[in-house]
Amino acid sequence: MNVRDAKAHLRSALKNRRDSLTKDQQENEAKKILPLVLSLPAWKNSQTVCLYASFAGELPTQSLLIATLQSGKKLLLPRVNPNHQPSLHVVDDLSKLTLSPLGIFEPSETAARVSPLRVDFFLVPGIAFDRQGNRLGHGSGFYDRLLAEIKSDAFCLGYAHNFQLVPSIPHEAHDKKVHAIATPSGIIEAEPAS
Repeated sequence: MNVRDAKAHLRSALKNRRDSLTKDQQENEAKKILPLVLSLPAWKNSQTVCLYASFAGELPTQSLLIATLQSGKKLLLPRVNPNHQPSLHVVDDLSKLTLSPLGIFEPSETAARVSPLRVDFFLVPGIAFDRQGNRLGHGSGFYDRLLAEIKSDAFCLGYAHNFQLVPSIPHEAHDKKVHAIATPSGIIEAEPAS
């Protein structure tokens, strides 16, 4: 099986498992993760953070979005542009988010735009992560393109259910890694590949 097929197989299996969870199960898992994220030194030391509005069965981010606004940090969310290139925009009021054609809540295109080079902390979604920091996304390459533009000392945190942490993810040279993964059981620091 080639890398593309292996990714598709893993993506399908884990999406099915994730999608079988109830909204209450999802919310309970997110509540366990919130204090873990807020206690991270990388979070505490950040001024500008890029999160995302969860959708399509992803682990909820609403509580973290609210906590970010309450903390006084600059909150950015990504927008998917017509050319599929990511852009980051300031959010100061969650009620101003608009629903995109993909069903994702995003900032309006008129919200102030900020370069990815200005971001200290990224919360990164994924279908799966492994202990080396490899990530399996939805397959469009959106976050790989975004993370290719960030500053070298920006902290990237994966955000996932326990079952989304797998032994190994097939990966390619263009796939971007995370520094750690936040799960309900704890923060897992990425290990260097051996």
